[in-house]
Amino acid sequence: MLLGEDKVPKTAPTKLTPLEAMRGIASIIVMFHHFCLAFLPWIKEPFPKGLAATPFAWLMRGESAVTFFFVLSGFVLALKFYRRPDYKTLLASTLKRLPRLMGPAAISIGFGFLILFFHLNYNAEAALITGSDWLRTFGDAPLPPGFTPTPASAIRQSLLVFLLPDQFWYNSNLWTMRFEYYGSLLVFLLCALTMRASSIVQLLSMIVSAYLLWTYVHPFLPFIAGAYLAFLVTWSGPRAINNIWIAAFISLVSILLLCSLDQHLKVAGSIGLLVSLIFCPKLARPLSGKLGRLLGRFSLPLYLAHFLVIASASSFGFTTIYDWSGSYAWAAVIAGIITILVSLVAATPLLLFDEWWVATVNTVAATLSKSVTTTRRTHTFQSS
Repeated sequence: MLLGEDKVPKTAPTKLTPLEAMRGIASIIVMFHHFCLAFLPWIKEPFPKGLAATPFAWLMRGESAVTFFFVLSGFVLALKFYRRPDYKTLLASTLKRLPRLMGPAAISIGFGFLILFFHLNYNAEAALITGSDWLRTFGDAPLPPGFTPTPASAIRQSLLVFLLPDQFWYNSNLWTMRFEYYGSLLVFLLCALTMRASSIVQLLSMIVSAYLLWTYVHPFLPFIAGAYLAFLVTWSGPRAINNIWIAAFISLVSILLLCSLDQHLKVAGSIGLLVSLIFCPKLARPLSGKLGRLLGRFSLPLYLAHFLVIASASSFGFTTIYDWSGSYAWAAVIAGIITILVSLVAATPLLLFDEWWVATVNTVAATLSKSVTTTRRTHTFQSS
């Protein structure tokens, strides 16, 4: 996900605003993917029973949307430092990363704890009707045997979800946070090693790191791929694909690659989609402006909120309508409406908190940096 310093600047000189819209669209795809897993599990099966292997399959590729998130995160994190190399700023971004990520994640964990503690989750009841194992297991959450929600475990997971595997009991969408944190650190490390090196050293470092991750460490490949794209964009300078049909063709091929189950192809598709949007202003224009920024602002809150809505309000609405009417179709429609509306309502305060949290973390970091600088100057003056 895009958080804090990896958000696309609203006044980016290379007109990157459409990328905000794309991450918002990716969040919507993840939400639809999870809705299908919960209430329409058969829709992911091959045609004619489902929509797998059809032109509509990309609408249900939540995994591909997450890969796109990771590539975009690596791209924007690295772009800042390849444009303006600064080791002090890089160190500050590295130190801020964990507290920055913890804020909104902790809020979503708190909501998940309240839902489970007060038994407001109806996912098990709905799963008896839909037959969804994913919904029955609280979104494949790795709950330990005899699990009981406690404040202590919720607080503990607010940190451990970034550091250790299988620590997303209260919100299964947080499985991405560990990869996001370690992937960000990997991008920062790559920037530290290459951002002030010669172009040849930069290129060789990128190729070697990309090869190693391609071969051995799949989960972090998207971040390095995004950083590699940032290097190429900075190195090539402002260029444009003037033929919109060429850019549209690249986008279409990229979307088809994103429909694949192969991680390498999904990374390639993510890169292609970013390239078409970055280098073709005509193609990106419909995603520019206020709508794109609004989609971008809601991307993280919507991602964090929608599963908890599906497991609680949507599941309750589904079971209630099904028990009352006996109609699976009507129950699914109502569950879909609830998922969209309640997710947006729940995401709004989370959005406001997230923006406040970003500002707070940045202010504290700036204050500490200023204090350290002042102390260092005073010590130097006294020593002299």
